[in-house]
Amino acid sequence: MRGMSDLTIEYFLYDQISSDIVKEIVSMEREIFPSPMKEEKIARELSSKFNITILIAYEEGNPIGYKVGFERSKRIYYSWIGGVIPIHRGKGIASELMRRQHQIITEMGYRVVCTQTSNSFKPMVILNLNSGFDIKGVIQSTGDDYLTIVMEKALS
Repeated sequence: MRGMSDLTIEYFLYDQISSDIVKEIVSMEREIFPSPMKEEKIARELSSKFNITILIAYEEGNPIGYKVGFERSKRIYYSWIGGVIPIHRGKGIASELMRRQHQIITEMGYRVVCTQTSNSFKPMVILNLNSGFDIKGVIQSTGDDYLTIVMEKALS
């Protein structure tokens, strides 16, 4: 775990999962998303992955944003889930979490970062585009009213 400060917001990097970290992520998911992921799903997904990075932003000790990713292959990193609690949006937290994640995974040797986001999360789509991601495709599952946008960015 490394602590990194930015004004009153502190950013911490965790490279292993624990039940406390998963609980913090789930508590933020509940405030951010209409259909939050369950604790078991997050723990199960991360337990089988390599080179996990979990970045969490805290204000006064309270988690307010997160970004989680893992290795997809030796050169590709997958930025899996993340978000910022609504009352803390507009402060650059999502951008800073992304910037830190990309810096860390570049130092780890990855050449590409990929992600997927829903068309319904337009601020995330815009942030990804403004951060150098390209749209590589879309997925629409049968019965879904929304598109999943597949995005990719070359790391320098």
